[in-house]
Amino acid sequence: MKRLLAAAALAVVAACGGTTAPTPPGAGGTYSSPHFTFNYTALDAGNIAATAAALEREYDRIVADLRAGSMPPVTVTFYGDHGAMEAATRAAAGAVPAWAAGLITSATQIHLMSPNLPSWGPYERMLSHLVHEFAHCVSMKVNPRIANNPRWLWESVAIYEAGQAVDLSRLDYMRASNPPSFESLAGLEQTRMYDVGYSIAEFIVARWGAGALADLIVAGGDTAGVLGIGLADFEREWFAFARQRYNF
Repeated sequence: MKRLLAAAALAVVAACGGTTAPTPPGAGGTYSSPHFTFNYTALDAGNIAATAAALEREYDRIVADLRAGSMPPVTVTFYGDHGAMEAATRAAAGAVPAWAAGLITSATQIHLMSPNLPSWGPYERMLSHLVHEFAHCVSMKVNPRIANNPRWLWESVAIYEAGQAVDLSRLDYMRASNPPSFESLAGLEQTRMYDVGYSIAEFIVARWGAGALADLIVAGGDTAGVLGIGLADFEREWFAFARQRYNF
């Protein structure tokens, strides 16, 4: 997902109920919480319990929002080097863009740059990226074929569930009434997806209710079948909603 995405900060509190493998001070290792196993770097040793607790706090909400029922245990692997993350995931995902902070390779595998790497932004923003990737896992549990298919829905759901809202009134292309088409958003190089994704999901929830997100995931983004509106009309009505919602 987009490295410099504006994101809502997630509060960090002390963890409870987690267990950690014995490791020397400052070293990486493995940490287990009720729903996750973390393979962490030396940079993460000091706050891995708080990181796990932050993700655990979002677990029930996201699973319920997307009507997944339950999730298998999820493994989270942190990396101190982007090349190492790309090498570890290449067989499943191919090339990973240099701006990408993380990705999933299945419904049970999250890969993310260390939340404690200063070069990747504030810790709180990296936590939002972690929540974003978990939302992808839940979407894939609901529909194993949904990954980037369609991308506008795949990313919008994760951005929304992670609270990564962007003020659209600050974007020149939106104020100029030149929103990206959903067709153009299918390209992985199209990072405007991360600008507008929250508002797309926000529009769906405001018009059709929170359950519509899960229904669309199941239906592979079939707006006509789920919402009773074709995709072209959906795009136009989303933009009208965005203009009113963000006052531009």
